[in-house]
Amino acid sequence: MTIQDVNIIRELAARLREISQEPQYEVKRRRWMLHDALAGDKQPLLWICPDEDANGGWAELVPLNSLRTEDPDLHPLEWQLRRLIYHHDHFDDDFVIEPLVRFEMPGEYTGYTFADSTQRTAWGIPIQGQGVSKHSYHLQNYLDDEENVEKLLAHEVDFLPDEARIQTLRTKYEEAVGGQIRVDFVLPYVVLVQSLLIELVHLRGLEELMYDLYESPEWLLRIMDHMSDSKTRLLDRLERENRLFDNRTNIYTGSGGLGYLPDPPQDPGHIRLSDMWGFADAQEFTSVSPKMFEEFALPYQAQGLKKFGMACYGCCEPLDQKYDMIFKHLPNIRRLSVSPWANIDLAAEQIQDRAIYSWKPSPSLVTMTFDEDTLRGQLRHLRQATGGKCFTEVILKDIRTCGAPGSLERYAKLFREEMG
Repeated sequence: MTIQDVNIIRELAARLREISQEPQYEVKRRRWMLHDALAGDKQPLLWICPDEDANGGWAELVPLNSLRTEDPDLHPLEWQLRRLIYHHDHFDDDFVIEPLVRFEMPGEYTGYTFADSTQRTAWGIPIQGQGVSKHSYHLQNYLDDEENVEKLLAHEVDFLPDEARIQTLRTKYEEAVGGQIRVDFVLPYVVLVQSLLIELVHLRGLEELMYDLYESPEWLLRIMDHMSDSKTRLLDRLERENRLFDNRTNIYTGSGGLGYLPDPPQDPGHIRLSDMWGFADAQEFTSVSPKMFEEFALPYQAQGLKKFGMACYGCCEPLDQKYDMIFKHLPNIRRLSVSPWANIDLAAEQIQDRAIYSWKPSPSLVTMTFDEDTLRGQLRHLRQATGGKCFTEVILKDIRTCGAPGSLERYAKLFREEMG
């Protein structure tokens, strides 16, 4: 780490700290607190959230080849700082800038990690991990081998942090920022999420999983039962060992939304699951009936998800005809996803003010075509369906490409004009 590298990082850190102190962010922080507590004036909130991987939207807005530090270890730090500053400079949304940067802990999650091409075992089974690019990939069926099934059923899922690597990065990052902002390392997203299906589908295959619902239901339920039990035991260990963290801040919560709440944790030095937001979804069951969804997915996801203080459910899958059963199985539900394929009127009627109405507009309509009349019509429809009835947020996410320059900024402007 050269002096030049340190100067680059400290200049960016100083700018981030300066931005975070602007009065607008205290106002926005307070609005999220009330919104997440199901209180306040039901004024909709907006977050523009491009994908952060090397092939996602942020790589177009802040190209990786524009980074100036020489030390490769500093590239994630520099990139995050530049993204946060870019967000402040360009997006008139309700995201909150804090004087900190946050990274997932390096380490090994022994379940299946989505988008990790380096992974070689998952749930005790030898695999070849799949990375995420701009192309599709084939799902392998590792569970057609009975030996692999037994390995999965015998495996106790865990997260093994790479303490040496964490300490190396923490020391380097804290020296680089010079005390101007905070540097946090937190548990990876995959460790806490309770979806189960995204892990199973990468071990079984989607078509095979659909057949299992009819041809091998007892076999499938046995696997779901074990995965659910093991993930729940992992949550309990993490809490017991004081390895959890407070995610009631500007962290991506569930499938979008910030996690601010009015009250602090009971003991900031020992975060409990009941202090935290949790998440599950069932995108793989999009075309599965509500009855099968309730039999094969929801109860197993709920086992761990009910331990969290606030639960989030859903991502890109429409939850039409499933909202009531989610409320039944998850008394702590606080945020429900309303996907681009969902019926927004039905969602408004079924969610009302019982949970946050987290609407996800189609990013392709914003980044690829930007038909202003269509986008205005969507926002007006949303306002008519939810106005005064729901705690609504608009999360523009899954942005793989940003399309025409300025399209995201233009959408924020439309949102302000149509939603207030």
